[in-house]
Amino acid sequence: MHSIKYNIRKTLCGKLLYSLFVFSLIILLNGCQTGGNLKFKETSPENTFTISGRISIPEIIETELAGSLRSALTTLNDFTKFKISAEGVTAQVNKDGTFSLKNVPFSDKMVLKADANKLSLMLRVTETDLYFNDLTNVTINLRTTAEALIFLKGLESEKNLTPGDIRAREYTDEIDNLINAIKLVSQLSPSSVSQSILDLPAVAQPAKALAEKILEREANLKDANGVLRNMLFLKDINLLKTYFSASFKNDWDSSSNYDDLISAFEGYFAQYTFENVAWDVTESEFLPDNIARIRTRVTATIKDNISEEVKKPVTYNFDAYWRKEGTFWKLYKNFPYKLTHPKDAGANSTWGEIADIIKQLNEALATEDITVFENYISQSFTNDFDTSSSYTDLIMTAQIRFVEMDVKISEYSVDRITFISSDANYADVVCSGRVKVFNILPGVDIDSEKVSATLQWRKEGATWKIFKNLPYKFAHKL
Repeated sequence: MHSIKYNIRKTLCGKLLYSLFVFSLIILLNGCQTGGNLKFKETSPENTFTISGRISIPEIIETELAGSLRSALTTLNDFTKFKISAEGVTAQVNKDGTFSLKNVPFSDKMVLKADANKLSLMLRVTETDLYFNDLTNVTINLRTTAEALIFLKGLESEKNLTPGDIRAREYTDEIDNLINAIKLVSQLSPSSVSQSILDLPAVAQPAKALAEKILEREANLKDANGVLRNMLFLKDINLLKTYFSASFKNDWDSSSNYDDLISAFEGYFAQYTFENVAWDVTESEFLPDNIARIRTRVTATIKDNISEEVKKPVTYNFDAYWRKEGTFWKLYKNFPYKLTHPKDAGANSTWGEIADIIKQLNEALATEDITVFENYISQSFTNDFDTSSSYTDLIMTAQIRFVEMDVKISEYSVDRITFISSDANYADVVCSGRVKVFNILPGVDIDSEKVSATLQWRKEGATWKIFKNLPYKFAHKL
């Protein structure tokens, strides 16, 4: 997602534009998304991993199964009898349940196993976990054991069930029953368990039945996301039309719809080439009525076909909502594709209120409409870095700059919007960009280079307004 050059031929507010970079009209590459440690690592089977965490069993169990010297029903507070293993690597578990496995080789079907005599616990570690999530504080408990067991039973039936598939809400009750079954067999006497508690029919049979029942859906949605990634490389607008619902919308932008999305990307494909696009699904949640929330992480670099300028890559995270329309999964809600759309997941309609005002201010810059600035700059506006700054001074400066300056280039992006009060009536808007203007009287260019600032907004009545820390003079520090 990159901002683009927007050439305005009208005489505009020079320094105001120089500092009001948050408001310029710009086109965004494409949307985008958090969860865990999202540092990108290049996927490679040659990689090894350190996996650390804790075994957690607050439930009452038969302690002899865990290697105790006495037989009793109690909670476990000494885990030294456990050994943890994965892909041929083993380690002893500490008394408090903590462990660390080092130099674990890559596997796309990795399962951590914690064994103490006949008591067995497990944790499925996915490829996404290995490359995107935090591996320093994993937890092994009865729930992770049930999910890992279902995964292994699925492999026996040639099904590769993902955590998203298994955690789909329609299976919640049955998985809770399986967890309860594991809890109950953990309380059996040793004579009732021949090998492992997970081999007992009371556990193995419902796990197998669940594995056969659960649908493989996450893989299909990951494939669909792969198609969207290739769509950018191929500049294939027909693929975009196929994989987006005709009812597409965004929670944060009431103007977003299917036609607007298609029109935007037709413009992007005409002007830009997409390079080095990483498009990853980091989390999935399946909801009732064949709806899925897919947390997606996109990193992309774009090149301007005219200037051949390559933009610096930026990463975005977003929760896209897909639904099954007929027999086909389509993205129908929350896909950022403009600069005023959020970079982080969790944005809602309140986020969109500020984004809509930014859009109006963009248009006001092009039309030299000072009334829009009068409407969206607070009457009590101030700057921490300049005690002489005020609403009146800002408006007067803008009017003068409308006459003195022509804008040649403006590149902007809204990096983040953070709501900073419990009632969500204050927000910090972090933005960055570059402005190049032509000063008419001296006949020289002024280039801001890359700049950034945090503008403070607040809701006054029913309207969001900038009330602090907007640089609008050459002497202001950016």
